[in-house]
Amino acid sequence: SHLRKHGVDAVLTGGACVTVYSRNKYQSLDLDFVTIAAEYNIKGIQDAMQELGFEKAAEGFFARKDCDFIIEFIPPPLAVGSEPVKKIATVRTKYGSLKLLSPTDCIKDRLAAYYHWDDPQSLEQALMVAKRCRIDLREIERWSKVEGKEEKFTEFLRLKQKR
Repeated sequence: SHLRKHGVDAVLTGGACVTVYSRNKYQSLDLDFVTIAAEYNIKGIQDAMQELGFEKAAEGFFARKDCDFIIEFIPPPLAVGSEPVKKIATVRTKYGSLKLLSPTDCIKDRLAAYYHWDDPQSLEQALMVAKRCRIDLREIERWSKVEGKEEKFTEFLRLKQKR
């Protein structure tokens, strides 16, 4: 909600979505937002973050001395692997609403890291979300085939069924 007041339309992605969907079983201190507006609104991002006390670090992310979280804004497109994200989820809290990847797209995002970089932590994160959320396994399988990673999808499925 705070970002939208500054003309920034962004979606939370990455490990922070795992934190939300695993109900804090996994803890990410890196908040990655992908902007989804046609124009990348740098001034709006900087104004919104400054209002919250965050400063832009030389590496490009925003940080605050009294906060463990770092926040990064990534230019569009919002995609998982080679495909654009079509559905965006919204979580409402007492502080406002937050746009984020759906549980299915969150798993695809984590599996993309596992598929392409052999990152076992990302596979574990995908399994955490799969255990706690209703997901579309057929969609994940279809996407995995498009990515050319049927064997790794089979491994994900095998581990999911063991839990």
